[in-house]
Amino acid sequence: MTDDDIHVWAAEAQALMRERLGLRGADLAAQVARAGRLLPRAVAREARYLAQATALAQNPKLMRMIDTAKAQQAHARLTAYLRGVNRAERRRTRALGILGVIAFNLLVLALLVALWIGLRVGLRGQSPG
Repeated sequence: MTDDDIHVWAAEAQALMRERLGLRGADLAAQVARAGRLLPRAVAREARYLAQATALAQNPKLMRMIDTAKAQQAHARLTAYLRGVNRAERRRTRALGILGVIAFNLLVLALLVALWIGLRVGLRGQSPG
């Protein structure tokens, strides 16, 4: 394995994160930092390892610290997850969630208005004392 392999893996992961998740960043580490809850915990861990390996690959002496099999596995898992992400479906799901919350809030508001009107009419119907 050479440092070129790790850089190619990182570049591929970076391109997929930009394309599938819409994450921008100067490098893979910056994108992973911005990802937040967009990545599942296990996938985020793999992405952080790949970003860390990319940073270590800059220095020939530090490159010996990289576990090649683990870096390759991290790349495989990260890219497999990212290829399964459908950006349009994520947008649609988010929009439907927001519409659901708005519909629920309108329903609660309508019930409260109906209750308030019912109480006002009920109080007028009572005769004093």
